[in-house]
Amino acid sequence: MGLRFKNQEFGECFFVTTSFKDREPLGNYAGVYEILATAINFQIDEMGAKLIAYVLMPTHLHLLMAINGQKLSDFIRDFKKYTSQKALLEYCPSKKAWQYRYDRQAIWSGRALKTKIVYIHNNPLTAGLVSRPEDWFWSSAADYLGREKGPLAIWREWY
Repeated sequence: MGLRFKNQEFGECFFVTTSFKDREPLGNYAGVYEILATAINFQIDEMGAKLIAYVLMPTHLHLLMAINGQKLSDFIRDFKKYTSQKALLEYCPSKKAWQYRYDRQAIWSGRALKTKIVYIHNNPLTAGLVSRPEDWFWSSAADYLGREKGPLAIWREWY
C-alpha cells in the first residue's frame, strides 16, 4: 500500500507529482519537455536514483522513483531550482514556473507500484492527448511494452 507522510526515509520508493504554477500548460511550448527530461536525467544521475516510470504532461509531471541514499526533497528542490532559474525562464519570465509544493506518496508494495505505473501511463489517455498510452512520447509507457525507448532511461529491474 502507499502511505502519504512527511518523513522521507532514504532508499524509499516514491510516487511524485508536481505542477506548473497555476497549472499553466507550459508543456505546450516547444522545447519545454526536452528541458524537463534533461534536468530529470541529470538529477537521477547526480543522486544515484532510479526512475521506474514517468509522464511529462502539459501542466504537471509524475515520477515514480527510488531514491538511493538521498532525500527526495533535495531532488525536487534542485530540479525545480534549475528548471525555474535557467531553463524555463523564457517561458515564464514574470512568474515562478512551479507550484510551491509537490505531492509524494511512499510506495511499500509491488501492488501499489504496479497501480501507480498504470496510472502514470494512462495519464495522457485520460487527458485526451492520445488514443493509446504508448503513443505519448513523454512517458515510459512504450518502454514497458518493449516498443521503443523514451527520452528518459527507466529502471525495470524492480520486478
